[in-house]
Amino acid sequence: MNIDELNRVAAWYVEHFTNIQSRYSQLIQPIQHNASQQGKQPVEAQLESLLEYLRAMQFDELSLQQLKLLDDRGLSPYIGANGAAFVENTIRVSDYDPQTAVNKLNEALAKLTTANSGFSAYRQSLNDLGLAETDEADSDGITIRIGFRKDASINNVSDWREAGKDWYDIIRGIALAANEAPEDTRITGASTGSIILILVGTVTVTKLLAMISKNVASVAKDAIDIAHQIEELRGKKLLNSVIEKELKKADQSKKEAAHAEILKEIEADLPNLNGEQKTALELSIKKLLAFNEKGGNVDFVAPEVDEEADEDGDSGTANAALVKVRAAVHEYQQVREQIKLLENKPS
Repeated sequence: MNIDELNRVAAWYVEHFTNIQSRYSQLIQPIQHNASQQGKQPVEAQLESLLEYLRAMQFDELSLQQLKLLDDRGLSPYIGANGAAFVENTIRVSDYDPQTAVNKLNEALAKLTTANSGFSAYRQSLNDLGLAETDEADSDGITIRIGFRKDASINNVSDWREAGKDWYDIIRGIALAANEAPEDTRITGASTGSIILILVGTVTVTKLLAMISKNVASVAKDAIDIAHQIEELRGKKLLNSVIEKELKKADQSKKEAAHAEILKEIEADLPNLNGEQKTALELSIKKLLAFNEKGGNVDFVAPEVDEEADEDGDSGTANAALVKVRAAVHEYQQVREQIKLLENKPS
């Protein structure tokens, strides 16, 4: 992750922290009172205020690496939908105890506050060094990150050659469907770890790639869900060879049907594809499905849109196109979050 990405996630967190801190504190105050005093104070209004804010938090402008940074800092359980679930599970439980609730909420707030201090200090350091204005964003395109992970990782030049060929075919098929040249999607950088290739795609190519990625992610979600079902039945000693075979058969059927279903959705969006475009797009879908099954991932930085833009004229048309891209990216990220919840589900 480069300086700009760290600065962006730090700015995002600091911006949210003030509202999160005040709402956590407002909820803790009456619960603390109720833990030590006879006269009880209501907490419902403060609880709803915090839950409403947490549930409304949007993460679509953050990349997978930035989200992982929040995870690594232990913040994810206390913000967004996860945070709302944590707060509800702390307050709205049958064995509710005010002092226990205060302890849990204070622990969460302390962790959030420590992170805010760190992010704020980091941003101040960048300002002091004159580095805060670096900007990876590209005004002519939308940032796409390709993560070569697990069996899709790149370990040598032979892997590099094969990965490059696959991703040329993926981008070529989508670009042809969009009546664009593959060269319109540019490489702007790479980072280490599990190698991440940073691309800048046009509005149309990014929208199509996000639509395909959403469906590819749905296949992965279904596979994880079926795997959980098998383990749950095994744990309850209700699994036999027939049930396991049928569940695995259902998983395989969904994978085999995915290609046609994805192509159908794209053709509904682009109804006038010719034979060459359709053939190239089919290859793109096939290789994206294979890339995902190996453990690779695609990530997008959702573009900013002007909610008050005039719909007339070129700028209004361009903004409308960005709105569609943002919606496609958001749908993909919703499935991605569902996968994350399944992966973190207790076995």
